[in-house]
Amino acid sequence: MAKEVMKTHDLVLANRPQIFSAKHLFYNCTDMAFSPYGTYWRHIRKICILELLSVRRVQSFSHVRKEEVARLVHRVAESCPGTINLSKLLALYTNNVLCRSAFGRDFSAGGDYDKHGFQSMLEEFQELLAGFSIGDFFPSLEFVHSLTGMKARLQHAFKRFDRLFDEILSEHSNESKATEAHKDIVDVLIDIEKNGYGDMPLTRPNIKALLRVDTTFTVLDWAMTELVMKPKAMERAQVELRSVIGERKYVRETDLHQLPYLKAIVKEVFRLHPPAPMLVPRESMEDITIDGYCIPAKTRFFVNAWSIGHDPQSWVDPETFLPESFDWQLPPGVQPQDLDMDEAYGSTMHRIENLVVVGKPASPRQQ
Repeated sequence: MAKEVMKTHDLVLANRPQIFSAKHLFYNCTDMAFSPYGTYWRHIRKICILELLSVRRVQSFSHVRKEEVARLVHRVAESCPGTINLSKLLALYTNNVLCRSAFGRDFSAGGDYDKHGFQSMLEEFQELLAGFSIGDFFPSLEFVHSLTGMKARLQHAFKRFDRLFDEILSEHSNESKATEAHKDIVDVLIDIEKNGYGDMPLTRPNIKALLRVDTTFTVLDWAMTELVMKPKAMERAQVELRSVIGERKYVRETDLHQLPYLKAIVKEVFRLHPPAPMLVPRESMEDITIDGYCIPAKTRFFVNAWSIGHDPQSWVDPETFLPESFDWQLPPGVQPQDLDMDEAYGSTMHRIENLVVVGKPASPRQQ
Protein backbone atom coordinates (compact mmCIF):
# COMPACT_ATOMS: atom_id res chain seq x y z
CA MET A 1 0.00 0.00 0.00
CA ALA A 2 2.88 2.33 0.76
CA LYS A 3 4.25 1.63 -2.72
CA GLU A 4 0.87 2.53 -4.22
CA VAL A 5 0.92 5.85 -2.37
CA MET A 6 4.58 6.79 -2.75
CA LYS A 7 5.42 5.40 -6.20
CA THR A 8 2.49 4.23 -8.33
CA HIS A 9 0.31 7.30 -7.60
CA ASP A 10 3.09 9.61 -6.47
CA LEU A 11 2.07 12.61 -8.60
CA VAL A 12 -1.59 12.62 -7.57
CA LEU A 13 -0.56 12.29 -3.92
CA ALA A 14 2.33 14.77 -4.03
CA ASN A 15 0.45 17.52 -2.22
CA ARG A 16 0.82 18.37 1.48
CA PRO A 17 -2.07 19.17 3.81
CA GLN A 18 -2.01 22.55 5.52
CA ILE A 19 -1.24 21.39 9.06
CA PHE A 20 -2.24 23.87 11.79
CA SER A 21 1.15 23.84 13.52
CA ALA A 22 3.11 24.00 10.24
CA LYS A 23 1.16 27.08 9.12
CA HIS A 24 2.29 28.90 12.25
CA LEU A 25 5.87 27.61 12.41
CA PHE A 26 6.81 27.54 8.70
CA TYR A 27 5.67 30.96 7.49
CA ASN A 28 2.34 29.70 6.20
CA CYS A 29 3.83 26.42 4.94
CA THR A 30 6.43 27.90 2.60
CA ASP A 31 9.20 25.49 3.61
CA MET A 32 10.24 22.40 1.62
CA ALA A 33 8.44 19.76 3.68
CA PHE A 34 4.97 21.29 4.02
CA SER A 35 4.72 23.55 0.98
CA PRO A 36 1.78 22.64 -1.30
CA TYR A 37 2.72 20.97 -4.57
CA GLY A 38 2.97 23.55 -7.34
CA THR A 39 5.12 26.25 -8.93
CA TYR A 40 6.54 27.59 -5.67
CA TRP A 41 7.43 24.11 -4.36
CA ARG A 42 9.20 23.25 -7.63
CA HIS A 43 11.08 26.56 -7.41
CA ILE A 44 12.44 26.04 -3.89
CA ARG A 45 13.11 22.36 -4.60
CA LYS A 46 15.32 23.41 -7.52
CA ILE A 47 17.15 25.87 -5.28
CA CYS A 48 17.70 23.24 -2.59
CA ILE A 49 18.94 20.57 -5.01
CA LEU A 50 21.15 22.73 -7.20
CA GLU A 51 22.36 25.37 -4.75
CA LEU A 52 21.99 24.29 -1.12
CA LEU A 53 22.51 20.51 -1.25
CA SER A 54 24.68 20.06 -4.31
CA VAL A 55 27.75 17.84 -4.04
CA ARG A 56 29.98 20.89 -4.35
CA ARG A 57 28.15 22.72 -1.55
CA VAL A 58 28.14 19.72 0.78
CA GLN A 59 31.85 19.20 0.21
CA SER A 60 32.50 22.85 1.04
CA PHE A 61 31.36 22.12 4.61
CA SER A 62 33.70 19.15 5.08
CA HIS A 63 35.97 21.20 7.37
CA VAL A 64 33.00 21.85 9.66
CA ARG A 65 32.23 18.15 9.95
CA LYS A 66 35.87 17.31 10.56
CA GLU A 67 36.26 19.94 13.26
CA GLU A 68 33.05 18.99 15.05
CA VAL A 69 33.89 15.29 15.02
CA ALA A 70 37.26 16.14 16.58
CA ARG A 71 35.51 18.22 19.25
CA LEU A 72 33.13 15.36 19.99
CA VAL A 73 35.98 12.87 20.37
CA HIS A 74 37.86 15.32 22.59
CA ARG A 75 34.84 15.78 24.87
CA VAL A 76 34.47 12.02 25.18
CA ALA A 77 38.19 11.56 25.92
CA GLU A 78 38.00 14.20 28.64
CA SER A 79 35.37 12.16 30.47
CA CYS A 80 37.54 9.07 30.89
CA PRO A 81 37.33 7.11 33.08
CA GLY A 82 34.04 8.58 34.31
CA THR A 83 30.55 8.35 32.90
CA ILE A 84 29.29 10.65 30.19
CA ASN A 85 25.88 11.75 28.94
CA LEU A 86 26.41 10.74 25.33
CA SER A 87 22.92 11.84 24.26
CA LYS A 88 23.72 15.45 25.13
CA LEU A 89 27.09 15.32 23.39
CA LEU A 90 25.55 13.90 20.23
CA ALA A 91 22.86 16.61 20.26
CA LEU A 92 25.58 19.25 20.67
CA TYR A 93 27.56 17.73 17.81
CA THR A 94 24.65 17.64 15.33
CA ASN A 95 23.50 21.13 16.32
CA ASN A 96 26.95 22.55 15.65
CA VAL A 97 27.44 20.80 12.31
CA LEU A 98 24.09 21.94 10.94
CA CYS A 99 24.13 25.43 12.40
CA ARG A 100 27.69 26.19 11.32
CA SER A 101 26.83 24.97 7.81
CA ALA A 102 23.51 26.83 7.62
CA PHE A 103 24.22 29.99 9.64
CA GLY A 104 27.99 30.10 9.98
CA ARG A 105 27.47 30.25 13.75
CA ASP A 106 28.26 28.01 16.72
CA PHE A 107 25.23 27.35 18.90
CA SER A 108 26.99 25.22 21.50
CA ALA A 109 27.34 26.24 25.13
CA GLY A 110 29.22 29.54 25.20
CA GLY A 111 28.76 29.98 21.45
CA ASP A 112 27.57 33.10 19.65
CA TYR A 113 23.87 32.38 20.16
CA ASP A 114 23.85 30.39 23.38
CA LYS A 115 21.98 33.34 24.87
CA HIS A 116 18.97 32.46 22.69
CA GLY A 117 18.54 29.06 24.33
CA PHE A 118 18.72 27.42 20.92
CA GLN A 119 18.45 23.83 22.16
CA SER A 120 15.30 24.54 24.17
CA MET A 121 13.84 26.29 21.12
CA LEU A 122 14.42 23.18 19.01
CA GLU A 123 12.83 20.91 21.61
CA GLU A 124 9.75 23.13 21.84
CA PHE A 125 9.59 23.31 18.05
CA GLN A 126 9.60 19.51 17.66
CA GLU A 127 6.95 19.01 20.32
CA LEU A 128 4.63 21.61 18.80
CA LEU A 129 5.06 20.35 15.25
CA ALA A 130 4.04 16.82 16.23
CA GLY A 131 1.27 17.85 18.61
CA PHE A 132 -2.28 16.67 17.91
CA SER A 133 -4.40 19.38 16.32
CA ILE A 134 -8.14 18.78 16.39
CA GLY A 135 -8.54 21.61 13.89
CA ASP A 136 -6.66 19.56 11.30
CA PHE A 137 -9.43 16.96 11.36
CA PHE A 138 -12.43 19.14 12.31
CA PRO A 139 -11.82 22.65 10.90
CA SER A 140 -14.85 24.10 12.70
CA LEU A 141 -13.15 23.27 16.02
CA GLU A 142 -9.88 25.10 15.29
CA PHE A 143 -10.87 27.77 17.84
CA VAL A 144 -10.20 25.19 20.56
CA HIS A 145 -6.45 25.79 20.17
CA SER A 146 -6.92 29.32 21.46
CA LEU A 147 -8.56 27.92 24.58
CA THR A 148 -5.98 25.19 25.23
CA GLY A 149 -3.01 27.56 24.80
CA MET A 150 -1.57 25.67 21.83
CA LYS A 151 -1.97 28.63 19.49
CA ALA A 152 -0.22 30.94 21.96
CA ARG A 153 2.67 28.47 22.29
CA LEU A 154 2.99 28.25 18.51
CA GLN A 155 3.03 32.04 18.18
CA HIS A 156 5.61 32.37 20.95
CA ALA A 157 7.90 29.74 19.39
CA PHE A 158 7.53 31.38 15.98
CA LYS A 159 8.50 34.81 17.35
CA ARG A 160 11.61 33.42 19.06
CA PHE A 161 12.84 31.81 15.83
CA ASP A 162 11.83 34.82 13.77
CA ARG A 163 13.89 37.19 15.94
CA LEU A 164 16.88 34.85 15.72
CA PHE A 165 16.62 34.61 11.93
CA ASP A 166 16.29 38.39 11.63
CA GLU A 167 19.51 38.79 13.59
CA ILE A 168 21.37 36.19 11.54
CA LEU A 169 20.18 37.60 8.21
CA SER A 170 21.02 41.14 9.27
CA GLU A 171 24.54 40.19 10.27
CA HIS A 172 25.13 38.29 7.04
CA SER A 173 23.83 41.19 4.97
CA ASN A 174 26.24 43.60 6.68
CA GLU A 175 29.29 41.34 6.54
CA SER A 176 31.83 41.47 3.77
CA LYS A 177 30.91 39.15 0.94
CA ALA A 178 32.15 35.61 1.54
CA THR A 179 34.08 33.77 -1.14
CA GLU A 180 32.21 31.01 -2.96
CA ALA A 181 34.17 28.32 -1.09
CA HIS A 182 33.26 29.77 2.32
CA LYS A 183 29.59 30.61 1.85
CA ASP A 184 27.13 29.17 4.32
CA ILE A 185 23.49 28.45 3.47
CA VAL A 186 22.37 31.92 4.56
CA ASP A 187 24.93 33.55 2.25
CA VAL A 188 23.63 31.52 -0.69
CA LEU A 189 19.99 32.38 -0.01
CA ILE A 190 20.73 36.10 0.42
CA ASP A 191 22.53 36.09 -2.94
CA ILE A 192 19.49 34.46 -4.57
CA GLU A 193 17.20 37.03 -2.91
CA LYS A 194 19.30 39.88 -4.32
CA ASN A 195 20.16 38.53 -7.75
CA GLY A 196 17.10 36.40 -8.51
CA TYR A 197 16.82 32.77 -9.53
CA GLY A 198 14.59 31.92 -12.44
CA ASP A 199 11.24 33.67 -12.86
CA MET A 200 10.13 33.61 -9.22
CA PRO A 201 11.54 35.88 -6.49
CA LEU A 202 12.74 34.50 -3.16
CA THR A 203 11.43 36.71 -0.34
CA ARG A 204 12.84 37.19 3.15
CA PRO A 205 10.02 35.09 4.74
CA ASN A 206 10.76 32.36 2.17
CA ILE A 207 14.40 32.33 3.30
CA LYS A 208 13.38 32.06 6.95
CA ALA A 209 11.07 29.16 6.14
CA LEU A 210 13.89 27.31 4.37
CA LEU A 211 16.20 27.88 7.34
CA ARG A 212 14.07 25.86 9.73
CA VAL A 213 16.60 23.33 11.00
CA ASP A 214 15.55 20.14 12.76
CA THR A 215 18.88 18.99 14.19
CA THR A 216 18.04 15.31 14.38
CA PHE A 217 20.59 13.43 16.45
CA THR A 218 18.20 10.55 17.10
CA VAL A 219 19.81 8.13 14.62
CA LEU A 220 23.22 8.51 16.28
CA ASP A 221 21.70 8.17 19.73
CA TRP A 222 19.74 5.02 18.83
CA ALA A 223 22.78 3.53 17.06
CA MET A 224 24.98 3.90 20.14
CA THR A 225 22.20 2.59 22.38
CA GLU A 226 21.80 -0.54 20.26
CA LEU A 227 25.56 -1.11 20.05
CA VAL A 228 26.11 -0.95 23.80
CA MET A 229 23.34 -3.51 24.15
CA LYS A 230 24.88 -5.75 21.46
CA PRO A 231 28.62 -6.11 22.28
CA LYS A 232 29.24 -8.52 19.40
CA ALA A 233 27.93 -6.00 16.86
CA MET A 234 30.06 -3.32 18.54
CA GLU A 235 33.15 -5.51 18.29
CA ARG A 236 32.55 -6.33 14.64
CA ALA A 237 32.12 -2.63 13.81
CA GLN A 238 35.34 -1.79 15.65
CA VAL A 239 37.32 -4.48 13.85
CA GLU A 240 36.09 -3.20 10.48
CA LEU A 241 36.83 0.39 11.41
CA ARG A 242 40.34 -0.25 12.70
CA SER A 243 41.22 -2.36 9.68
CA VAL A 244 40.46 0.66 7.49
CA ILE A 245 41.92 3.59 9.43
CA GLY A 246 45.07 1.75 10.58
CA GLU A 247 47.29 4.00 12.68
CA ARG A 248 45.25 7.14 12.01
CA LYS A 249 43.28 8.71 14.85
CA TYR A 250 40.19 9.75 12.88
CA VAL A 251 37.94 8.38 10.18
CA ARG A 252 37.96 10.28 6.90
CA GLU A 253 34.86 10.74 4.81
CA THR A 254 36.70 8.98 2.00
CA ASP A 255 36.87 5.88 4.22
CA LEU A 256 33.10 5.43 4.36
CA HIS A 257 32.77 3.36 1.19
CA GLN A 258 35.08 0.78 2.81
CA LEU A 259 32.82 0.33 5.85
CA PRO A 260 29.89 -1.87 4.73
CA TYR A 261 29.10 -3.12 8.23
CA LEU A 262 28.87 0.45 9.49
CA LYS A 263 26.40 1.18 6.67
CA ALA A 264 24.43 -1.91 7.72
CA ILE A 265 24.25 -0.54 11.26
CA VAL A 266 22.86 2.75 10.00
CA LYS A 267 20.23 1.00 7.87
CA GLU A 268 19.23 -1.25 10.76
CA VAL A 269 18.81 1.75 13.06
CA PHE A 270 16.61 3.45 10.47
CA ARG A 271 14.51 0.27 10.25
CA LEU A 272 14.07 -0.17 13.99
CA HIS A 273 13.92 3.49 14.99
CA PRO A 274 12.85 5.69 12.06
CA PRO A 275 13.29 9.35 13.11
CA ALA A 276 9.91 10.31 11.59
CA PRO A 277 7.83 7.14 12.10
CA MET A 278 4.74 8.42 10.26
CA LEU A 279 6.60 10.41 7.59
CA VAL A 280 5.16 13.75 6.42
CA PRO A 281 1.46 13.33 5.51
CA ARG A 282 0.31 13.55 1.89
CA GLU A 283 -2.97 14.79 0.43
CA SER A 284 -4.72 13.65 -2.74
CA MET A 285 -5.24 16.32 -5.39
CA GLU A 286 -8.02 14.44 -7.22
CA ASP A 287 -10.25 11.38 -6.83
CA ILE A 288 -8.23 8.18 -6.95
CA THR A 289 -8.73 4.40 -6.67
CA ILE A 290 -6.25 2.39 -4.58
CA ASP A 291 -6.64 -1.33 -3.95
CA GLY A 292 -10.27 -1.15 -5.04
CA TYR A 293 -11.13 1.76 -2.72
CA CYS A 294 -12.49 4.97 -4.25
CA ILE A 295 -10.77 7.78 -2.35
CA PRO A 296 -11.94 11.38 -2.87
CA ALA A 297 -9.71 14.40 -3.40
CA LYS A 298 -8.37 16.23 -0.31
CA THR A 299 -7.94 12.93 1.59
CA ARG A 300 -4.89 12.70 3.84
CA PHE A 301 -2.51 9.76 3.63
CA PHE A 302 -0.24 8.73 6.49
CA VAL A 303 2.56 6.24 5.77
CA ASN A 304 3.58 4.26 8.86
CA ALA A 305 7.31 3.72 8.28
CA TRP A 306 7.72 2.25 11.76
CA SER A 307 5.17 -0.49 11.05
CA ILE A 308 6.81 -1.32 7.72
CA GLY A 309 10.18 -1.75 9.44
CA HIS A 310 8.66 -4.02 12.11
CA ASP A 311 6.51 -6.19 9.84
CA PRO A 312 7.19 -9.89 10.68
CA GLN A 313 6.15 -10.88 7.15
CA SER A 314 9.05 -8.87 5.74
CA TRP A 315 11.72 -9.22 8.42
CA VAL A 316 13.14 -12.16 10.35
CA ASP A 317 12.98 -11.39 14.08
CA PRO A 318 11.92 -7.77 13.36
CA GLU A 319 12.34 -6.51 16.94
CA THR A 320 16.01 -7.52 17.15
CA PHE A 321 18.96 -5.31 16.14
CA LEU A 322 20.97 -7.40 13.65
CA PRO A 323 23.20 -5.34 11.37
CA GLU A 324 25.51 -8.39 10.71
CA SER A 325 37.40 4.47 18.24
CA PHE A 326 36.45 3.74 21.46
CA ASP A 327 34.85 0.83 23.26
CA TRP A 328 31.60 1.77 24.99
CA GLN A 329 30.38 0.23 28.21
CA LEU A 330 27.44 0.82 30.48
CA PRO A 331 28.28 2.32 33.90
CA PRO A 332 29.14 -0.20 36.67
CA GLY A 333 26.09 -2.03 37.92
CA VAL A 334 23.95 -1.16 34.87
CA GLN A 335 22.85 -4.01 32.60
CA PRO A 336 21.51 -3.76 29.00
CA GLN A 337 18.04 -4.75 30.19
CA ASP A 338 18.06 -1.75 32.56
CA LEU A 339 18.08 0.76 29.70
CA ASP A 340 14.82 2.63 29.15
CA MET A 341 13.96 2.05 25.48
CA ASP A 342 10.73 4.05 25.54
CA GLU A 343 10.35 6.66 22.83
CA ALA A 344 9.52 10.31 23.39
CA TYR A 345 6.67 11.88 21.42
CA GLY A 346 7.65 14.58 18.98
CA SER A 347 8.23 15.32 15.30
CA THR A 348 11.17 12.92 15.64
CA MET A 349 11.20 9.81 17.80
CA HIS A 350 14.07 9.94 20.26
CA ARG A 351 14.59 8.05 23.48
CA ILE A 352 12.99 9.48 26.63
CA GLU A 353 16.06 8.78 28.75
CA ASN A 354 19.54 10.04 27.87
CA LEU A 355 22.24 7.49 27.05
CA VAL A 356 24.86 7.54 29.83
CA VAL A 357 27.94 5.41 29.12
CA VAL A 358 31.62 5.00 29.93
CA GLY A 359 34.08 5.74 27.13
CA LYS A 360 36.95 3.20 27.18
CA PRO A 361 40.03 4.24 25.17
CA ALA A 362 41.40 1.71 22.70
CA SER A 363 44.91 0.32 23.06
CA PRO A 364 47.69 2.82 22.11
CA ARG A 365 48.28 1.06 18.79
CA GLN A 366 44.63 1.44 17.85
CA GLN A 367 43.93 5.02 18.99
